[in-house]
Amino acid sequence: MTEKIKKLIEKIKDESETDYYQIKITREEPEILDSKVGGLPYWTPDKDFPTDQKGKKMFLLAQINFEKEKTSSPLPEKGLLQFFIADDDMMGMDLDDQITQKNFKVIYHENIDYNITKESVEKLGIKSSKEAKNQPAKGEYKLSLIKAKDYTTTNDYKFETFFANAYKEIYGKKIKKGENYCDVLKDKEIDKLEESLPPDSTTSRHKMLGYAFFTQEDPRYQKKYKDYDTLLLQLDSDGDNDSYFLLWGDVGVGNFFITKKDLEKKDFSKVLYNWDCS
Repeated sequence: MTEKIKKLIEKIKDESETDYYQIKITREEPEILDSKVGGLPYWTPDKDFPTDQKGKKMFLLAQINFEKEKTSSPLPEKGLLQFFIADDDMMGMDLDDQITQKNFKVIYHENIDYNITKESVEKLGIKSSKEAKNQPAKGEYKLSLIKAKDYTTTNDYKFETFFANAYKEIYGKKIKKGENYCDVLKDKEIDKLEESLPPDSTTSRHKMLGYAFFTQEDPRYQKKYKDYDTLLLQLDSDGDNDSYFLLWGDVGVGNFFITKKDLEKKDFSKVLYNWDCS
C-alpha cells in the first residue's frame, strides 16, 4: 500500500470520527421494560396503539429504554423510544414517501410507568411480533448500548465530502463533478479504502448515531431527504444461512434517520425509514 492511500484513509477517519452507540444483541429473553428487538412492546392503556393505514395494529421492531442505558445528548437520557412497522410485504416502508408514518411509527415515551407488566399489555389486545408474518426480527432479543467511535462508510451520503477534501489535501487534485472514489483511485487503493472503513470488525452494524451503510444507495442523495442527517437506528440482518434471527428481505439492512435538531427536541414525528437488500 502506498503512503498516499495510507494518509488518505487516516485523513478520512480523522475528519469523520464521531461518537456512536453499538447495539449488542443477545439471545437473553427480555422483560417488557427492557431495551430489545422484537417481541411484546411496553405500552400504557391511556394511549392509542399505533395502527397501519388499514387500521391493523403494527408490531414492535425495537425499543430502547434510555433509563437502562448510559446515553448522552443528542440521544435522550430518560424515557423509552419505540419503532413500530406494519406487517406487510414492504415491512412498513413506502419507496415513494419514506417519511410519512402511515405504515411505520416512531414513538417516544418521556415518562415510563414501571408498573406496566407483560400481562397488562396483553390485556390491551397487543400482540408480540413473533405472531407477525413479515417482520425482520424472528424472535425477541435483549439489546444494550455501548458507546464507541465510528467512522464514515463509503456509501453514507456524507462520505463524498470527506473523500473530496482528503483527496485534494493528500493527492493535490480536485474531484470533478460526477466523479467518485472509484473513478480516481486504482483498484488496489479502492480495495484498501473499503477494507479500512466501516462496517468492519471494529464497528457494529447495529447502531444508534454514527454512519449508515446500505446494500444499495443512501436515500438521502434525494433532495427531499437530504436534511435527515442523523442515524437514529440501524439494524442489520444477523445470523447465518441456517438461522437468521434478524432478516431484511434478501439479507439487507434497515435504517431510521432524523434531523439532529428534531432529535435534540425529542420530536420523532419526522423520521426517514429505509431498508434495502441486494
